[in-house]
Amino acid sequence: METWKQVPTFDDENAKVRTKEHRASGAEIAEVVYGAVGPDGEPAVPEKFYPDEFDDGHGTWTGIRLGEEYTVLSWKKPQSEGGEEVFDKAHMDAFLKEMEAVLREKRTLVDKAFDLLGDRAADLSAFDEIRTSFEALTRYGTPRETGLEERFAKAVAKYENRMQRILDQKTNLEAKEALVKEAEKTAEAGEWKAGSLKMKELMEQWKQLGYAGAEANDRVWEAFQAARKSFFEGQRAYFRELEAKRAQIKAAKESIIAEAREAAENSEEWNKTTARLNELFEKWKTLGSAGRDQDNRLWAQFQQVRSSFFDRKKAWFDQRAQRWQESRARKEALIEEAREILSSGTFTREASDRMKAMSQDWKQAGSSGHEADQTLWKTFREIQDAFWDGRKVDAQERHVQWIEKMQTLILRKKDQIAKLQQQNKKLQGRAELSADQSMIDQIFGWIEENILKIDQLKEEIADIERRLQE
Repeated sequence: METWKQVPTFDDENAKVRTKEHRASGAEIAEVVYGAVGPDGEPAVPEKFYPDEFDDGHGTWTGIRLGEEYTVLSWKKPQSEGGEEVFDKAHMDAFLKEMEAVLREKRTLVDKAFDLLGDRAADLSAFDEIRTSFEALTRYGTPRETGLEERFAKAVAKYENRMQRILDQKTNLEAKEALVKEAEKTAEAGEWKAGSLKMKELMEQWKQLGYAGAEANDRVWEAFQAARKSFFEGQRAYFRELEAKRAQIKAAKESIIAEAREAAENSEEWNKTTARLNELFEKWKTLGSAGRDQDNRLWAQFQQVRSSFFDRKKAWFDQRAQRWQESRARKEALIEEAREILSSGTFTREASDRMKAMSQDWKQAGSSGHEADQTLWKTFREIQDAFWDGRKVDAQERHVQWIEKMQTLILRKKDQIAKLQQQNKKLQGRAELSADQSMIDQIFGWIEENILKIDQLKEEIADIERRLQE
């Protein structure tokens, strides 16, 4: 369809425009006559919208306002422009007929929607078909159509509210049935402390849930209450038995406290008493609870006995550990001193005398504990043995070893010179074959570097040979 933004006057100051309402849709229909010519052949004001005795040759344009635009229904150009009939009356009639049929169909669907919603026993699944049909129809944007859409929107809102209520009731029922199962499971578990909290939590959750429907609401509530009743009856029976059992446990714990006090007071048999207190502690752990208040009081008494003993034991072992630590530090210092003398490679009289004196210092350092003493002594003896072995090495032997080392170094440097000279021969051959001047320059740069290395190696050899002759 052809649409125009506004009613045209075709730049004709004599054009006439009139509007009327389309009864079925409430839309504005605009009619324009333009391009009239008087008997003298000059532009004139059209006398009528339709030709009568004198045909002034005017053209006609008819459009209907749909939303913000005008859809052209009919259009016949004036005789001065050829009189072409762009859209004829049949076109207009067909368009209006189709639009009116759509409006009637929308009105029917709106009525069907409200009729369906008014029937409480009806299957609301048919509403989706009505909505699909309504939304599939062409939208023209006329006032009547807008009114129908607003009514249908109310029907949709009413439908969605009802469906939401049904869904909420179903959701509430499922949630309540789940709470019933949780309550029954809690009642069967027999975990009375955790179960009380769980039952309270389930009741709070139940209070938050809404209506579950007339048929199911009372049924699930009775089932929920039955599970709660079963739990609390079992809980009361359990605590009656628990009270008698706790009295027996209280007496047993008091007996353990007396045994612990007898074993620990003034005892310095640290290992034996520790083992006995640990036995009593393990026995304590098997007894269970005498009730929170009794447990706290009895445990405080038992812990006081244990803590008093273990504090004395810790103080004794701390003092011994301090002595061991001081001894170890002194021995480690002796080891480090011996290692420095050995590392220096000097075997003077002063070094030998100090090594001998260290053995006496070691004895005076005292004990560092059996395992530490063994490890430290092994390290100390290895260093001392290495020192005395080194002292036996003859100075001449060391000199011979040095000469051999220097001769080996000379051979290595001569080998390096030979390799560099061979490398220069190869580089010289590459330069002679190359036509790239930049590459040739680079090759001669490498040759120069090798020559400098050869000169440096020769100087180092000469220096070594000079030292050998001294």
